[in-house]
Order: sequence, then C-alpha cells, then structure tokens
Amino acid sequence: MRAIHRCMVSIGLLVALGPGPTWAGGCNREIVVPIRFQQGSVCWQHVGAGTTFTGEFGAHQRVTATALGQFYSVGDNNRTVTTTGPWQLSVSGPGGFSASAGADGQLDTVLPKAGEYSFSVGPCAIWGNQGMIEICAQ
Repeated sequence: MRAIHRCMVSIGLLVALGPGPTWAGGCNREIVVPIRFQQGSVCWQHVGAGTTFTGEFGAHQRVTATALGQFYSVGDNNRTVTTTGPWQLSVSGPGGFSASAGADGQLDTVLPKAGEYSFSVGPCAIWGNQGMIEICAQ
C-alpha cells in the first residue's frame, strides 16, 4: 500500500509538471527501458515514458510491480482530457513464463527461472504517455 501511495504522489507531480501528450502513433512505437537496480536496493522505479521494461532476475525471486500513468480522451468541445490511473501490467520471461497484474493493478508473482524478464504496460493506446512503474524483487 505504501508503494501505491508513493506512486500516486509521483504521478500527481508528473501530471502537474510533465509535458503534454506524446501520442504513440497506432501502438507501434515501443519504448524499451532497461531495469537497473541500484546496489542494495530491492525496488526500481521509472518515471516518464516507456512501454517495455527489461532486466535480469534470479530464479525463485518474488516480484511485485505496479504501473500508473496518464490516459487521454476527447471531452466536450473536442478538448483533450487527461486522467491518471493504473495501467495494465504483465511480465514474460524464460521458458514461456508469463503473469499479469490482478484487477487491482498489482502484479505479484514468483519467477521460475533466472534470466531476462520483460514487463509490459498497456493498453497500447497509452504508449508514449507519462507514467510510473515500480518493480520490487526479493
């Protein structure tokens, strides 16, 4: 719960200070961001644009993650309306492993093998939008 509160504060600042929409252009502009945990840290956070987040993880690590960000829609008088909320989040890795966040937007899983894992946000209509992802591994 502490992580979600921190995320919402970060996103609030991001919406207030961040640039406007960067429209992803038909779900075809993937933005890959490497995951690099600082030494001794169990959580990694990225604020900004990104669609896929990749990094090396160990076998049997418990991973929790959440992603929040901007959604754009057309409101009254064809004005762009910006809202903030949880994004869809999934992870895939070695041996065909995959897991998705639950209805609450929280991903919580144990990785079966060591290797490179990719965390993806969606729907692709949000690609290029400002957001925040936090991944913790124990």
